[in-house]
Amino acid sequence: MKTAHPDIIVVGPDGEYLIVVEVKLGDSDSRQNVIDLKQLMASTGCSVGLSISGERVLLLRDSLEKSYGESIDVVGEARLPESLLPPADERWRGVKGLEFESRVQKWLEKLKLTANLESFPGDLRELFGEPIMSLLRLGEIRAAGPRWSRVAS
Repeated sequence: MKTAHPDIIVVGPDGEYLIVVEVKLGDSDSRQNVIDLKQLMASTGCSVGLSISGERVLLLRDSLEKSYGESIDVVGEARLPESLLPPADERWRGVKGLEFESRVQKWLEKLKLTANLESFPGDLRELFGEPIMSLLRLGEIRAAGPRWSRVAS
């Protein structure tokens, strides 16, 4: 069985995972993405997850009513227009998957700093409302692992 790993994490001041983010370049199998993200959230003890596949964003939340991730559900979906994403870091140019992941991370970091949702489409503004923005402001946004190792493999 393939073990899912987050691409981007938002880590709280005491090291707990506030948000785990899985990033897929294309609009891949969303059902499998949700299953993978649920497993990831359960294994890391994180109650909020984002699946970003192409221009589609899914928000998952664990109500903590049951154990082993059984109470994790998709609670929202929105479109992420590519025009909102900043350019990728130069070092990832040409490596499409890592380039997209880098752009998503930079976008989340910029969002944390500006906290301005006014230019967002309504569905994305609603998805990234105060609860998610609070977690972004509280935590440190970073790559969950070294991106260079995925380039070499």
